Amino acid sequence: MNFRMPTKEEIYAAIEKGKDAVLELFDEVGRQVEELAVQLEKHVEALKELQDQLSKNSQNSSKPPSSDGYGKVKRTKSLRKSSQKPNGGQLGHEGNTLKASDNPDHRNVHKVESCEYCHASLKDVKAFAYEERQVFDIPAIRIEVTSHRSEIKVCPHCGQESKGEFPEGVTQATQYGNEVKTWAAYFTNQHFISLERTAQIFEDLLKHRISEGTVLKASEELSQCISPAVEGVKEQLSKAEVVNLDESGLRVKGSLYWLHVTSTEQATHYEVHA
Repeated sequence: MNFRMPTKEEIYAAIEKGKDAVLELFDEVGRQVEELAVQLEKHVEALKELQDQLSKNSQNSSKPPSSDGYGKVKRTKSLRKSSQKPNGGQLGHEGNTLKASDNPDHRNVHKVESCEYCHASLKDVKAFAYEERQVFDIPAIRIEVTSHRSEIKVCPHCGQESKGEFPEGVTQATQYGNEVKTWAAYFTNQHFISLERTAQIFEDLLKHRISEGTVLKASEELSQCISPAVEGVKEQLSKAEVVNLDESGLRVKGSLYWLHVTSTEQATHYEVHA
């Protein structure tokens, strides 16, 4: 119920009517207070009942453990003993603090144009010292386009045209260079990144999206470059008595060997080390 107090006008009107009217007015207030007390007692009993239900679990009642819920799950105590060492870097540990470079790539001088106190001009005043702060960052990377133009000349003697020779490997009107192919083959073969995600990396880092076909072709060219090394390993394995083979190397006649392959633009080298 909504508790209603008598207004000032009602109180003044009751006083003017006499004692009986005042008593009747306050009897109504007392009746409302009694009803509120009854309702409050009912709410207290309902709240207590809910608290009793929430406090019950599989440990203090016949309820199954599945009804306990996450909040009542008894957590296991870790068997790991706490270390006596303090948090953070340990005494004697060599830190990796970023040290200032003696030969920075760029120097930006921030000039003082005026006095910060009296605002007098300082443009012609020579600086007697500098405070230096260095920022280490990666420069913006972007695709660079190199245009190769081959001259075409007409011989004044025979009237025939002659053209300048393009560099080796420049065979198409537009094509990607070796660095783009290296990145594409590196992501897909060394880190097993999918063709789509490799193309996405190019777009995110270089603001230039290459096709998935370009990525696939780069992997195929890499496969061709290292094919001599692969064939050499196959030949050695076919002639060797292999005792054991795992991810760390291969055992040939009791000795452990591992293969190191280096592929460059010019050639592919492979070495077998004991």
